[in-house]
Amino acid sequence: MPQDRRPDEPAEAAAQHPDRRALALMAELAGEHYLDGRSKVEIARRHRLSRFQVARLLDQARDEGVVRITIVNPSDSGADHADLAAALGVSSVTVVAQRSDETMRSALARQVAHLLPLGLHDGARLGVSWSRTLSHLPEHLEGMPKVDIVQLVGPLSAPGSSTADSSTLVHRLGARAGGQVWPLPTPLIVDSAAVAAALRGTDEVRAALEAADEMDVAVVSIGAWHPGGSTLWGRFSEEEHRRAREAGVVAECSGILLDESGGVVESVMEDRVVGVYPAQLRRSRVVAVAPAVGQPAAVIAAARGSFVDDLVISAELADQLAEMLDVR
Repeated sequence: MPQDRRPDEPAEAAAQHPDRRALALMAELAGEHYLDGRSKVEIARRHRLSRFQVARLLDQARDEGVVRITIVNPSDSGADHADLAAALGVSSVTVVAQRSDETMRSALARQVAHLLPLGLHDGARLGVSWSRTLSHLPEHLEGMPKVDIVQLVGPLSAPGSSTADSSTLVHRLGARAGGQVWPLPTPLIVDSAAVAAALRGTDEVRAALEAADEMDVAVVSIGAWHPGGSTLWGRFSEEEHRRAREAGVVAECSGILLDESGGVVESVMEDRVVGVYPAQLRRSRVVAVAPAVGQPAAVIAAARGSFVDDLVISAELADQLAEMLDVR
């Protein structure tokens, strides 16, 4: 058993042996430096050490686990807004803090990547819709359990993207997750109902659509029904746009059109769409991202339609939703 240090014994002697006495000294110096804010020079004077000896002891304290430094970046996990979630009737609303070196779409995808592992387990099934925001998901995703990936909708071209991006997204996620992948090798919307029916009958498409029946979690993007708010908008004919207006369409989610009450609007173009069905989404836990700042009605519609469980949005859109829903 080591003897207690004599008052006149040099303090640095304790650092020569990683025993309880040495660890206690490291903890004392670390407390003075990291908690009390004392400089290394002041600590050296108090303990009759040189500044370099203090620095070495502080370094050793970190190496020995006496000091553990945790840096929390407030933009790594968004702020939870329980009052807004209650007003929307969803499980959670997370407001994202955008970093200086990223776009808002990337910031939203980063927060989705943070939420996903919390709701998944080995052997689960994850459905993913393509969107310009969710295309950033793989670059942020770490620590995924081994899950299967189901592609919920095929691609549509949008500014700055190609139709290949959708299949790239699902295969990159599949590589990260390590499970089976069900790709959907067809565009989201085709030229006619006959073409859509023929595609749904092919083995690959049928397998992907059937795999969506067993989803545990789905990741989708909510689009506002106006030019630039939804990639589907540009594929509608003038007649279909007229019918959509008359039906009160305000939002689009994975090719599903919604009115302001959250009702699914049919008889517009659903016979030309190849993708996940409303009932399949409603059976799963849906993580929804909404990049459409300035269009809170689209988010409210998706929430009312039971297409949202966990919502990820920007601070600006959160303010617009709070104002529209009179959330204080």
